[in-house]
Amino acid sequence: MNNFTVDILTPYAIVAKDIPAEALLVPTERGQINILKDHTHLVTKLDTGMLSVFGGADDPDRFFGITTGICKILDQKVTILANVAEEAVEIDRDRAIEALKNAEERLKESQGLSDDEIDKYRRKEERAKLRIQLHDFVRSRNI
Repeated sequence: MNNFTVDILTPYAIVAKDIPAEALLVPTERGQINILKDHTHLVTKLDTGMLSVFGGADDPDRFFGITTGICKILDQKVTILANVAEEAVEIDRDRAIEALKNAEERLKESQGLSDDEIDKYRRKEERAKLRIQLHDFVRSRNI
């Protein structure tokens, strides 16, 4: 029996809409939170990490990589407004490895980069590592 629904949105797309869930693990700036039925209303900042949606006996578990944003819990609806989000089963591992190499190379040559550019490539590096981990995680679970 599903207890609430989850929407995952970015500025560019609706990644998932009305996903049924019994539990949700959300990466926030203050650490991971577990959301269950009748969770208190909440708005919190997201951190880069894995968002886990547990569907229970009726629906499959689904996993998403997200990058910063906002999580809003209101009644039996959870809305994830992320800057970047993608479902783990859709991740192209080779592309993520290439992105990681590019970010690491740029950071090695950090002389001449502004602080903003260094932050940008650190975020790209972090996101690429997450994408690789997510890809490997879902493959190990045969999802």
